[in-house]
Amino acid sequence: MLNFDFYKKNINFLSAGFFLTFAASIGQTFYIAIFANDIKDEIGLTHGSFGGLYTIATLMSAFVMLWLGKTVDIFKTQYLAFIALICLALASFFVTVAASFYTLLITIFLLRLFGQGMSTHIATTFMAKTYSKTRGKAISVSVLGRAAGEMFMPAIAIILITTVGWRVTWTISGAVILFIIAPLCFYLLRTIPSIDLENKSDKQEFIDVVKHYNRLEVAKDKLFYILMLGILVPPFITTGIFFHSIHILEIKNWPIETYAYTMPLFSLFLIISVLFSGWAVDRWSAVKLLPLYLIPLATGVLILSIGNNIVTIYFFMAFAGITTGLATAITGALWAELYGIKYLGSIKSMVMAYVVASTAIAPGIIGFLIDFGISIESQIFIFSIYIYIISIIFLIVRKSDKRLQ
Repeated sequence: MLNFDFYKKNINFLSAGFFLTFAASIGQTFYIAIFANDIKDEIGLTHGSFGGLYTIATLMSAFVMLWLGKTVDIFKTQYLAFIALICLALASFFVTVAASFYTLLITIFLLRLFGQGMSTHIATTFMAKTYSKTRGKAISVSVLGRAAGEMFMPAIAIILITTVGWRVTWTISGAVILFIIAPLCFYLLRTIPSIDLENKSDKQEFIDVVKHYNRLEVAKDKLFYILMLGILVPPFITTGIFFHSIHILEIKNWPIETYAYTMPLFSLFLIISVLFSGWAVDRWSAVKLLPLYLIPLATGVLILSIGNNIVTIYFFMAFAGITTGLATAITGALWAELYGIKYLGSIKSMVMAYVVASTAIAPGIIGFLIDFGISIESQIFIFSIYIYIISIIFLIVRKSDKRLQ
């Protein structure tokens, strides 16, 4: 399962992917949600208005990703990653001066664009294009950076908020990215990677096997939209729940600190499933794993919706971590398996735009429904039923479409 020679030969590029997704954490919902109450109280926003702002900012970033994401197919990864990280650091600094609805809107737009969007997109696309036979393992290593962020950053953020305040905490986050992570990634990406294909004939054989679809051809493919019905589920649901996590804790009378304390459990199971899924994708392929990877999330969401004991959130975090880990390797490799690698950056930027848009819609929809009196427990119960249905659809489609067999 573990090929230490592969990791040793490619340590620089794998490390760069790790640090890119780690830095992207400050643009992810799990991190921004920690500051939600402070931001809402200081600027004077309700659940619905803050959720709506978050939705608008994230949708804006999704729209820009359609264009900006294509640059992965054009520019050298070393420079593109460096620029994206600098922009992410600057966005973190902007949080410290956000004092109104509109300045906060611009700030969150930049965090989402260069955090959740470009930093993650650059890392996973680079791995998918560079590696073929070990694509799953390469993607899984890069995604471990996100897992490390989810494991450590919430607790660190809470400690910093308590000691220096929430605005200074954002300044520290930006400084770490600007002065440590950005230069480090620039250095790590300075040379050509040791590609896992050992000779030209092997590489040519792989290239010839797959038709290389461009983005327009993918956009006309019905299978793409069927797959997106399920692929968008983990980011949509986990974003919605994490964004409103403080509200869930309050209505269930659980300690507010529980969110930060259970995030490491989420990350632990994410790491385990990422490592397994990287090996599994290389062993069986991403398409064959599609019908299975959403089931743990469906189970966790169902338990969270009906449970009142505090142990409920531990079950949810564990099951959500499993699906999130599986999803990162499976969806990271899926598009290369189905549509080839020549236009992969352009295709994945379209996928990322949908993903970002789904994370934009989730907080706003859930927030407004809460304001209108529909409990979040009722909402996530419906989510769980939907996930089970999509898993069944994936099983049916996998058996009926030749490309998924």
